[in-house]
Amino acid sequence: MRCITFYLLVCSLLFTTFCKAQHSFTRNDNLTILSINGDTLKNPWAGGFNAVQFSEIDLNLDGINDLFVFDRTGNRISTFINSGEANQITYTHDPSYIQYFPTGLRDWVLLRDYNCDGKMDIFTSSSGGIGAYKNTSTSQLSFVLDTNQIHSDVQPDSLTPSYTNIFISTANLPAFDDIDNDGDLDILTLSIIGGRIEYHKNLSMERNGDCSQLDFQLRNKCWGFIKENPGQNKAIFYDTCFVNVGNPEKTATNDKHVGGSSFLTLDIDGNNNKDLLLGGNSYKNLLLLINDDLSPNLTSSSITTQDFNFPLNNLSTTKLDIQHFVAGFYTDVNNDGVKDLICSTNSPSYSENTNNVWLYQNDNLTNNPDFNLKTKAFLQDGMIELGQGSHPTFFDYNADGLLDIIIGNYGLYDENIAEYYVSSLWLYENKGTAINPYYQLVDSNYVNISNLTLDLQNNRKTLGLHPTFGDLDGDGDQDMIVGDYIGYMHYFENTAGAGNPANFVLNQAQYNNIDIGGTATPQLIDLNRDSKLDLVIGTEAGFFTYYENTGTVNSPAFTLITTSLGNINTKRSTDFQGNSSPFIYDEGGNYKMLSGSSNGYLYKFENIDGNLTGTFSIDSTFLGIWEGVQSNVGLADINNDTYLDLLVGNLSGGVAYFQGYDATNIESINNKIDEIHVYPNPTSNQIHINLGNNNLSNSSIEIVNLLGKVVFAQSVKNNSIIVNLQSYYKGIYLLKFNNNDGSKVIKIVKE
Repeated sequence: MRCITFYLLVCSLLFTTFCKAQHSFTRNDNLTILSINGDTLKNPWAGGFNAVQFSEIDLNLDGINDLFVFDRTGNRISTFINSGEANQITYTHDPSYIQYFPTGLRDWVLLRDYNCDGKMDIFTSSSGGIGAYKNTSTSQLSFVLDTNQIHSDVQPDSLTPSYTNIFISTANLPAFDDIDNDGDLDILTLSIIGGRIEYHKNLSMERNGDCSQLDFQLRNKCWGFIKENPGQNKAIFYDTCFVNVGNPEKTATNDKHVGGSSFLTLDIDGNNNKDLLLGGNSYKNLLLLINDDLSPNLTSSSITTQDFNFPLNNLSTTKLDIQHFVAGFYTDVNNDGVKDLICSTNSPSYSENTNNVWLYQNDNLTNNPDFNLKTKAFLQDGMIELGQGSHPTFFDYNADGLLDIIIGNYGLYDENIAEYYVSSLWLYENKGTAINPYYQLVDSNYVNISNLTLDLQNNRKTLGLHPTFGDLDGDGDQDMIVGDYIGYMHYFENTAGAGNPANFVLNQAQYNNIDIGGTATPQLIDLNRDSKLDLVIGTEAGFFTYYENTGTVNSPAFTLITTSLGNINTKRSTDFQGNSSPFIYDEGGNYKMLSGSSNGYLYKFENIDGNLTGTFSIDSTFLGIWEGVQSNVGLADINNDTYLDLLVGNLSGGVAYFQGYDATNIESINNKIDEIHVYPNPTSNQIHINLGNNNLSNSSIEIVNLLGKVVFAQSVKNNSIIVNLQSYYKGIYLLKFNNNDGSKVIKIVKE
């Protein structure tokens, strides 16, 4: 029996005789990272933001709205717990809640309470339309599918209704709001033929007397009688709209934007109707369209005023300027009871990827806001954020015996250069000890690599940097090879000498003319164990290329052996690319290999030693770890506990940290934790958990069943907790407690 995950620690409890020590990892957000200025990052391991969408929801059911973030880049979810301190921004990254959201959410996700039960439900992109999930949370967060596609009666003038899927392009962000102030949520969306806005009125209140139904009717094909002004982020007023329904309910809207539009409705001027903020694919701003409807039932909405400089003219603040395709989100960020405005790009590529989440604090009322810019990097400024792509590895750059972190990226977006991205190496120095490390950013352009001409054919800089380290010239210090996005390696010689801080000098661009044809992710490793460093290179296609060192320790000569090492691949049948990124390590005298992938899952390969011409065994979803698409891995024992620790980078430019431990030995992770009392145990109903004197900073508990599924999880604020197990199946569960000091696991039995 194999013990491959933390959540199969039951092997240790039940089958110790049959299990060998097995290396595993548990996510840990408590490793400290400092900014270049020495400030402690609040959420360093949150994973980065690219094209993000924000919604509020009570994740831990404590009555305080927390934050749900959806990134179009890789369809990645992030969850942040809000401590609820008045007039303060107090979000803490807590990924344990991600598991409770439906799998397969993509393109856009907006949380709204559509049935008026006080719990946020889910609207999301689904097969060219809108899917809806109902929030069914009681003792923990849960959702059930309500409908795969929301339909609307598109022939309201006919005696016979004609219900059709409400079309939403995957690039668009619709608006879900109570447009007519009758108590249920209506929908604004870009017309399928573009150019105009459709208004789908929810008739739940009219037909049922409550807002429990998603019952829509197309009430206006040209909401506001305005249309696109081609090539500009502005509207043409008084559009005649000959194809409209009979007696349309006029309302405010906008123009079409090629490639998509984003809508956010809010009452900007306190007159009780909904105005519209419009973002377009080619523009850097939000266009404010002001609704002057003052009719009793809001059936005569019209737009005759537009503001190109929003929110500059809303009293006074800084105009939005995000490259490009801006989307707005309205939520109370600082716990003052008033909604604030968050703006970010809605495009997952060729857009701002740092300082692209602008927070405008609302210093007045939700329905008559006064916006003032507070930050251009909301939550981003508290995390490791490298723009697009992150490729982490470990290296002792200053020869102090402590492993530092080097992270390459694909690049920071820069609209002013031909390549649009600037790629570099980010150096995080270990300022701690061999047992208790912590890291500080000391250089965001290590070895000045962003200014070097490495793409020789095009006489320009290169992108997509993947570093690896090893002594290539036998002089006792570690040299560096960097792979890039076009498939070349670049050799940097360390001229410092053994025991000295590294001094890298470019020895050869496009080293030895090795060209694998795109996205080279190299590792220097003595693969055949002949005491000479070989090269294993991950490829865009998902294979692994092996170059054997047929030279000497002092003068390597790399000879291509195979372009399909191990007959393995990280590309699934549904993937466009594979983007393998290898890290080979020794575990108990045997080589193992972890690899990132285009799809984001980690792959683990075994049966390597003595089998370099054969087929490696494969685990294609190692530990179920998924931190975003285009994952990359780095491993090292950074706390001197004999277990490798793991960094996982992703396309959003962030990094996640996983602490290593022995999966067959619970005590290997029960470190620095005081006594925890759980009673009654066994139990047939509920358990009481007394955490005693344990530190509750960044603490949480999880309960895991025999199949490895987390069945309960929550952040911890009090040292006494009661968990109801009455609805759980009988059997053995594992209770895991985490805090800044470590973790502890306790077996519990449900009778």
